[in-house]
Amino acid sequence: MKTSSRPRPSAAAPTAVLTAVLAAALALTSCTTPAGPDGSGEGTTPAHGSGTDGTGGAGGAGQPEPSALELALDGPSADLEEAAADAVAGMDTAEKAGQVLVGQLGAEGTDPASIEELNLGGIIVMGDAVPVAADGTHDVEALKTRLAETQEALSANRDWTGIISVDQEGGLVARIKEPLAEWPTPMSYGAAAAGMAGAQGADGEDGGEGEDAAAQLATDGHALMGAQLAELGFTLDFAPSVDVTIGAGDPAIGARSFSSDPETVSALGTAATAGLLHAGVLPAPKHFPGHGSVTDDSHVTAPVQDASVADLESRDWLPFQELLGGDQYTPMVMMGHVIVPELEPDVPSSVSAPAYEALRGLAVPDSAVDGAANDEADGAVDGAADGAADGTRPDAEPYDGVVVTDALNMGALVERYGANEAPVRALAAGADLLPMPSDLPGARDALVEAVDAGEVPAERLDEAAERVVTMLMWRDHLAQELEEATDEEKEQAGVGTMNGTRNGTEGGADNGTGNETGADPEQVSRDLSAAAITVVDGACGTPLVEDSLQISGGNEIDRARLAEAAEAAGLTVGAGPVVALVGSARGSGQGDVVVALDAPFGLATSSVPDGGARVALYGRTPGAFEALVAVLTGEAEAPGALPVQVGDWPAGTEC
Repeated sequence: MKTSSRPRPSAAAPTAVLTAVLAAALALTSCTTPAGPDGSGEGTTPAHGSGTDGTGGAGGAGQPEPSALELALDGPSADLEEAAADAVAGMDTAEKAGQVLVGQLGAEGTDPASIEELNLGGIIVMGDAVPVAADGTHDVEALKTRLAETQEALSANRDWTGIISVDQEGGLVARIKEPLAEWPTPMSYGAAAAGMAGAQGADGEDGGEGEDAAAQLATDGHALMGAQLAELGFTLDFAPSVDVTIGAGDPAIGARSFSSDPETVSALGTAATAGLLHAGVLPAPKHFPGHGSVTDDSHVTAPVQDASVADLESRDWLPFQELLGGDQYTPMVMMGHVIVPELEPDVPSSVSAPAYEALRGLAVPDSAVDGAANDEADGAVDGAADGAADGTRPDAEPYDGVVVTDALNMGALVERYGANEAPVRALAAGADLLPMPSDLPGARDALVEAVDAGEVPAERLDEAAERVVTMLMWRDHLAQELEEATDEEKEQAGVGTMNGTRNGTEGGADNGTGNETGADPEQVSRDLSAAAITVVDGACGTPLVEDSLQISGGNEIDRARLAEAAEAAGLTVGAGPVVALVGSARGSGQGDVVVALDAPFGLATSSVPDGGARVALYGRTPGAFEALVAVLTGEAEAPGALPVQVGDWPAGTEC
């Protein structure tokens, strides 16, 4: 799949199910001028095409001057960075230490009084902190009230809001469920992209238009997901996963990955990151140095990445390089707990200084690095000039945004370090934001002691706190510009209006939190599943069931949802061909039709008779089962293609 530094304008989708949503989406355009905190655009370096370097506006000669929203999207200005530095300078060591910590809501230190006492940077909401209503759904109104109280404590005596975060990727990783829209797995986007590219190629074209449509769908989906989170009070989503999966040998990521193709992951990861930003929600692309190509799970132990740095640069690091070295501003990246022996033997990356240096260096194009090597005195300047000459970013320098670690209470660190040693090691190595230490007050005290004892330079804590405060001030400014921007200004900035206005439609849809939107998230989720579903093996374009079916496998909810979708389509449930649901990534099934609900790897060991079919669904939402029934009855074709190899079926296999 072609790589782009920013999601490109969408084209008509090759499948009818996407026509409405893609017609409503607005094309994304480039905007490259750093912004001031007041939207003035007085940033550190005027960018090519910004209107301040003689090229005549955001899009080049004759194009409109960049709007305040465009300027905000380009990241914090020097003025905002100075304001953050001043704020941090007014803190004592304990306050700075609290500012770089994110506690798990409900754990010690996360009640409002303790939040203020610790000067906590933020909280993260895990599933056990989400209130449940009497009908078994999540009580989003109660959650919204609690988050407002938490934010009040986080923002006390500050000029910026704190971090209210969650892991909300879609698929299995979704802490907040119904009545919010359910989303299928991120791999759905990769399957849709592979199918669209294949459809374009079959028409004798290069597949680029289909890829553009898939990237736009990823932007729209994440913008709508982010808008629902923002309505509840969330300011940060630890998503998307831009890990490149190796397939069945990957135990931790699987369908959380978009694809096994680095360029596809780069394009969709960039698009998803943009979507969250367009909703005013901070993204955190993860997990550098790449968790999709190791065979252990860092929740349990520290995986060892045996690949060379050269191999990592061409595979696992490519999406991160695209995000950090491209035009689109990325405020934060997550560092995982994977060991890379070539960087530092036997040390998880989250506590390894060479790993942070490698990550931050990805923002510098090769031409800038070459220029620096040719002139040690002022090589960075020469390298940047070389980059401008050959079309790379003229302001190339190491990434200076926030690097957040993966959760500090995971087995990869707990098995090696004590509860309070891990955050100290991570900060010393180069981390800026430290989420979910096992003992939040203890971690704060340990950071203070380490700085006071000289084990961690005070300047390192200052740097981390300044980056975090800069990011939070910038998010507040971006959210304000998004709220105040007109539809025309959003279009100029490349921000679709799906997540906040009617966008010219007859009316908006309620997203479950009382926020009227221009597009229905549930419908876009259904469209995604309909574009992703893949017949991996078996008859194509013909009915697989007639007027009835039997259901086996899966869990009770899966079976009930398929039965409901089948009955809504006029089918009888309880007789006829057996549709076997495979509910785990590596499970297997036996039936007339076998359907993998999550990652598709179990299809390789599943069995069907002659005339049967193996189907990858990539999700278990109501909309996913509706898409399945449409394919089973022959009402719709399966337009998706495998985004990863499954057994002997290579990536790209499609109906």
